[in-house]
Amino acid sequence: MVCGESNATAISAKYVDNDPLQRPAARATSANESHICDLMPPKGWKKDAQGNYPTTSYIKEQEKLTVDDLLFPRSIITSLAKDAVHQAMQTAEQDPRVMLSKDASLALQRSSTVFVNHLLMHARQIAQSNDRKSCSGEDVLKALDQIGLAGFESVVREKVVEYEKEVQRRRAEKTPTTEDGPPTMEGEAVEVEEGSHKRAKLDEH
Repeated sequence: MVCGESNATAISAKYVDNDPLQRPAARATSANESHICDLMPPKGWKKDAQGNYPTTSYIKEQEKLTVDDLLFPRSIITSLAKDAVHQAMQTAEQDPRVMLSKDASLALQRSSTVFVNHLLMHARQIAQSNDRKSCSGEDVLKALDQIGLAGFESVVREKVVEYEKEVQRRRAEKTPTTEDGPPTMEGEAVEVEEGSHKRAKLDEH
């Protein structure tokens, strides 16, 4: 059966080559088939949230990514680690100076990236179960319970409250008060007047 199919394919190909009228159609069919093959994703790829398969260019970009491209910035992770150790040492009345080796900072960088992505995966599953596309703070807190870290829920809530208070304080400092009036306009007027006086003095000389 296989031999018959191969012979039929060879005969049809030979017939197309000999017939000039069928050559363009055959070439167009082969071009369309190759185009469809380029658009089809590899086996195992799933659709995204919009119901589309990843394109070939996207797949090639993902293949070029390495583990280091997905890591959080080392400077931020090192700064957070030093602040945490600094606070612990201050409470213990010890020397607050902290030094992290290159291997230690790299281990913190990789472990924090893996932990956050693992936590976010569970938070996304909770959001999808509630027919929501984006994750909320409550989803993250529930994800902590799912991965067996429910003891950190109270600590995370306290940090979130502190962060929100700090954001409100900074916004209040940036917004000008109505009692003082618009200081920028008055300051600009004074600068213009002083500049005009300076110009007049220069003209007198």
